[in-house]
This record gives sequence, C-alpha cells and structure tokens, in this order.
Amino acid sequence: MKIPVSWLKEYVAFEDSIEGLVEKLTFSGLEVEAVETVGAVLDERVVVGEVTAVERHPNADALTLCTVSTDTESATVVCGAPNVVVGGKYPFASVGVTLPNGMKLKKAKIRGVESLGMLCAEDELGLSDDHTGLLTLDSDLTPGTPMRDVLAPPETVIEVEVTPNRPDCLSLIGIAREVAALYGAALVLPPVDLQEAGSPVGERASVVVEEEDLCPRYTARVLENVALAPSPPWMQHRLTLAGIRPINNVVDITNYVLLETGHPLHAFDLERLSQKQVVVRRAQPGEIMRTLDEVERRLSPDMLIIADAAQAVAVAGVMGGAGSEIHDDTHTVLLESACFDPASVRATSRELGLRTDSSYRFERGVNIDTVEWASRRAARLMQELASATICPGVIDHYPQPVTPRRVTCRFAGIRDLIGLDLDADRIAAIFESLQLRVVQRDAEGCELEIPIFRGDLEREVDLAEEVARIHGLDRVPAPAPMARLIPGADDSDDQALSACRRTLVGLGLREIMNYSLTSPALLDLLAGDDPEKRVVMPHPLSQEQSVLRSSLLPQMGETLARNHARQIRSAAFFEVGRTYRRGGAEVAHEETVTLCIGLMGPTGRTGLDLRSPVDEEEMLLGLKGVWTTLARAHGFEGWTLAAEPSQSFEPGFSFLLRRGKALIGRLGLLPRKARQEWRFTEPVGLLEVDLQLLLEAEQRRTVSLRPVPAYPSVSRDIALIVDRAVKHEEILAIARKAAPKELEHVELFDIFEGKGIESGKKSMAYSFTYRSMDRTLTDEDANRFHEKVSAALVGGLNARIRDH
Repeated sequence: MKIPVSWLKEYVAFEDSIEGLVEKLTFSGLEVEAVETVGAVLDERVVVGEVTAVERHPNADALTLCTVSTDTESATVVCGAPNVVVGGKYPFASVGVTLPNGMKLKKAKIRGVESLGMLCAEDELGLSDDHTGLLTLDSDLTPGTPMRDVLAPPETVIEVEVTPNRPDCLSLIGIAREVAALYGAALVLPPVDLQEAGSPVGERASVVVEEEDLCPRYTARVLENVALAPSPPWMQHRLTLAGIRPINNVVDITNYVLLETGHPLHAFDLERLSQKQVVVRRAQPGEIMRTLDEVERRLSPDMLIIADAAQAVAVAGVMGGAGSEIHDDTHTVLLESACFDPASVRATSRELGLRTDSSYRFERGVNIDTVEWASRRAARLMQELASATICPGVIDHYPQPVTPRRVTCRFAGIRDLIGLDLDADRIAAIFESLQLRVVQRDAEGCELEIPIFRGDLEREVDLAEEVARIHGLDRVPAPAPMARLIPGADDSDDQALSACRRTLVGLGLREIMNYSLTSPALLDLLAGDDPEKRVVMPHPLSQEQSVLRSSLLPQMGETLARNHARQIRSAAFFEVGRTYRRGGAEVAHEETVTLCIGLMGPTGRTGLDLRSPVDEEEMLLGLKGVWTTLARAHGFEGWTLAAEPSQSFEPGFSFLLRRGKALIGRLGLLPRKARQEWRFTEPVGLLEVDLQLLLEAEQRRTVSLRPVPAYPSVSRDIALIVDRAVKHEEILAIARKAAPKELEHVELFDIFEGKGIESGKKSMAYSFTYRSMDRTLTDEDANRFHEKVSAALVGGLNARIRDH
C-alpha cells in the first residue's frame, strides 16, 4: 500500500519527521517497506512550452520536428513522442539544463537535424516511470511558466506492508486511523452529504441478488448528466503517486475512493445495461465474457458474476466487462459498491488468473458496514468533478445486517500479557483512540464494542496486542526468562520427545522442519498412500501447498536432494511432525505424530573411508542401526523387521516395522525412479515410524543401575553355516534363550557368501562375551557356556559350524 504523506495529512494532522512516522508505524506492527521521494526540484529553465508547429523529420519516420515557443524564445526540438500535437503544452527543457535523471542537455544533431532542447515525459522529470508520451499540461498555462510553479513539490511516499489480518489498513483512512491513535490526534473524514435531484433511483434501475451468501450487501446509485473529462491535476497526481494510472474523472474517482476508503467500486454505463437491471448471480455453465483487458474468459458456475437482464457484465469483485464500461459518450452511471465473499473472490481470481486492486481487497475482506458510505463519497466527488446529478436514494440490498460484537477485557490480564504496568485510564484511552468503544467499565476491566472493520479482534489477547503496539512495541520491556510451575500439568509427552531428540542428535543427526502442506505430485512420488485418504485444502494458495502431508518421506527425500544438488555428499537428518489422513464418520481427519529419518553418503565413516562409495547393504544396515539404537535407548522392545515390497522403497530393500501384529513404521532405500529424478548417484536410506509408541515407552522406562564390573570378560567366536533366509534376530533369540546369565553381549561381525559356501547358504560370524559379576571366569567356564549356546544354535537352525 503506497501512502503519499501529504494525502495522509488530509485525514490526520500530526507533526513529525518522515523518519519518526516510519518508526512509529513500524513499531505499531505496520512494517514500512520503502520510503520514496517522487518528483524533484526542477531547474528554473524547465518551463511550459507550447508547440506551434509539427513537421516530419526528413531522415526518420518515427521522429518529428517541433517548434516550441516560450515567453522568451522559439526553439526547434526533435521529438519521438506519439502524443505531440500543434497547440499542445508540454514541459520544455532548454540546452544547459540538467534533468532529475542526471541527463545534461546539450545542443545536438539527431539524424542530421539540430535539436535545441527537449520536450519531457513524466519519467524525465522524476514524476513516475511513465515514458509512453509527453506530459500533457493544462491548456490555460502560460508558455514560459517555470514547471516548479506548475507541478506539486517533491512528494514523500511510504510503502506499507499490510498483513492479511488487517484489511482495514488497505486504505488511506485506515492508515490515518492508526496514525491518529499513535499521535493522539483526531481522525478527519471527508464529507459525504449529497444534493440529490431528479427521479428516484428505484425508477431508474433495479437490482436482484440471487446469491446472498456470496454477496451479503449490494448498493447501487444512479448519476445522470455526467460530464466525462480528465480528472483535475491534484487527483491525477495522487493516483499516480499511489501507483494507479489516471483514465478519466469517473473511473479515477472510483479508484480514488478505493485508495481512500479501501472499498472497491465499479461504474457501469447504465444505458448499456439491458433493461437497466443488475443481477448478482452465479455464472452459467460455459458462459463467456470479455473483461476490461479485452480477454474472453470462460466462466464456471462456481464464479459469482454481475449480469444485466441478458448477459454477464462483470466478474464480481475482480474485473468489469468490456461492454458496460464507461465510454466517451457515457452520461448516466450506475455506481456499484458491494461486499463479496472473500473465499469466492479468491477462488475466482485464481481460476481466471486475474489479480486486481479490487480482488486483493475483497479477498481479505472489506468493511460491510461502510459499503454505502463509500458509495456516497464517490457520488459526491462525481457531483463535484463531473457535474453529475445524483438521483434520490440508493438501492441497498442488505438482508442480514451485521452487528458489532463485544469483547470483555481484564486490565490485569492486559498488564500480565504485555509486561507493562499501565493504568486503567491509559488502557481505555488506547481503546477509544482505535474506535473500540468502551461500553461498560469498572475497576477490574471493561467491555468493548468492536467495530466491524476490526474482524481480527476476538479475544482479550488480541486487545493486549493493540495496547502494546499503540503504546509502542519498543517500549515493552524484555524481562528475564522465567518459568511458572503449574500443579497437575502433564508434560510427559514433551519430556519424552525432548529425550528422543537428544538421542538422535547424539547419533549425529540434524533436525529439519518442513511445511505440513505439500503437493500431490510429491506425495505420489514417494508416500505410497491412498490418494483418496489425503486431506485436500478447499482453497489452496498454490498447487504446491494444496494437500496436508500423509507421509514425511517425500519431503525428507526432497530435502536430501536439495542438499545433494548443492554438493553436500553426506547428511543425516530427522524430522518430527504430524501426518494427516481423512477419517471416518466420527472424525474429519486423523493426525499421527511421526518420526522420519533420512541418510545419504558415508554418514558413519571417518578419515580415508569417506572416499569410497556407499553400497546398498551399508546404507540399509546404517539406517537400521540408528533405529535400533534409538529404540534401545528409550526402552522400546518387541519390534520386528520384515521384508515387504512398497512403492516408497527400492525392491529388495523395503521393510516394515511391526510390534506384534500392529504396523508401526517402515524403512528402506529410495526407489530408483526417485533417485533418477533427484539425481542421486548413491543409495539413500529412509525410515518413517509412528513416534507415539516410542514416546510411551520412554515415559514408562525406568533407569536401573548396576555396579561397574570388577572382573574381566571372556570372548568366544563362532561362524555358522545357515540357510540364506535365516535372519539375525532369529539367531539372537535362540542364543539368548540358551545362554547363561553370564552372556553379556553378542555381536555379528561378518556375513559371507561365495567361495567355499554352498549355494543357498551363508556364513554368519558372531562374537559372544561372557562375564560374571562375582568371580573371574576360567577358560573351562567360558567353553562350557559357549558349547551350550553353540549346540542350541546348530540344533535350532539346522546349521553347522564353519571350520575355517
């Protein structure tokens, strides 16, 4: 929102520097993005020049030779502007002048003809970026008048970033209201009283609103005897400063009131409306309309349109139609001021690919209470600047008037929230300065009537924010950190989650965070879910964020790919977040706290080992090792790993995690299709698990202490020839069952298939560590224990012991 400061001061008188104003606005929550000075102090030799003759350039078809007269001289100027005409008056800069853009004018030959100066466009005078033609001046100006006396002095324009929850600040009056509260000044509104004459509006036009849910209020006024002409210079100047191109007085007035009040308006040529009727309805299937930009657009029944008795004449809240706009011969205007449903306008604007100043404001919500007030303001300006006759009355379709809501506020609550000891009078004064009317008040607090334009104020905490920002966010103290103990509060889930995070960080992983919204295409690539179970946003801001994620795997893969594309070869990430699925009849959707782990590159290596490539087996075992360590650290037992194909993983490297019959997670290697799309050259490991069960295990876990061993351990190794299908966990289960209490640790240190091992078999080598807590074990003790375990393994697995 561009705010010319001189225009702003028409509504609120304040004394401060531009720097002071910017600081106050910024600390009140309205961030100033830029401050620009438009215009410059011109050289006195830049004057009004009158073109007395125009001839074709002898050597260039696109150029003309203009004779320019001032009060003291007549000069020949080579000009390329398309709008130069005999009798026209334009800014003229003579030889020797330095223009605001830094150009110093010299006597020069252009295509063989000497040019003694320049006729200027707006950009050459520092007024705007417009270079489409010369700046046309008022015909009443006297040639030779210095342009510094004709043009307004240099103007300061501040550009404010307005957050989506503050549509009331998308207007000069809205910003002025904030400034008035900040400086303790009065807000001055422009006059809107009307002088009406002629036939009542109800006899000149009619309005039918078929979709009241999409158009809760619609007003129409009729103005006759409209004299179409250019807007006065002051209005054109203000519109230009605000970034809007002037067109004519009627259209400019609607744009002016849009900027002033935040209400979009539209002017129809009443004579071009069939039966002089306005119908607010949905578009018909296949209906086509040409908009003001001369593009034919196919409409859908989801779109709200403004129609006459025969056809669509505007896309409601977005853009008018090419048939009913203001023309040079327009004399009777129907002035529309309405309130349209924000979601409907947003969806229509996105579907048509049309973004306008009007749609920008309707999407955020306009003040339904002042729709008719904005109409009156525009009608008065048309009466003043276009000699319009205003027909008595207004058509105002407002079937369900909105009433202001009330919010209760505790003074102590405000003080606690913002950390300032403000007295009750100061708090109440801030509310009143923001037009929040104090309805009731006592020593403890007050009840406020919230104006309709402040739809963001719903609770006491919202009111506390208003007090803080008007008092000055820079004046809110930064207290020392403190914690408050709440009896009976249960934060066991948070404590357990923090413990899991510490474990993962200790294993060398880094935490990442992704948005909960993602794209269907990304989920299709890796999620392996049922698309019918996804939670789809009804009106997404973009296709890239149109669905709630049903899995963390796709975004983890994308994050690893983004790092890989930036020459990061090794990375170990984890993410804790919620996944979403559509629910059944009782719940709309289900949420699951999920953990995702992603590994790429030689994450577990050091030194020279970092240079050799990573194979599938190493990556898979590394990923399993991270999960095993995490589960063991938090007392999560009884889980099993089973191979099962999945769209999310590479065939042969896809596994499901179960606990009993319940599926708790999955792990595997990134599938080839995704690897190729993201250009991975080495395997990538991914794991996803329901974290809630792990958190519950951590909450149940108790720490048991054992004395430090006082006696040495004894190790024995064994290599077993087993069937290729035998799993490590089966061997561990048999060994643990047969082992004495002295078995302290079992480690698998080699798996071998190949020469010397028959087909369908493999060799698995283990190291068994034995230790007694009350004596030193002898070799005979260790051999006896080991023989018992070995016999159990050979018998239980139909295995044999490998001799060499």
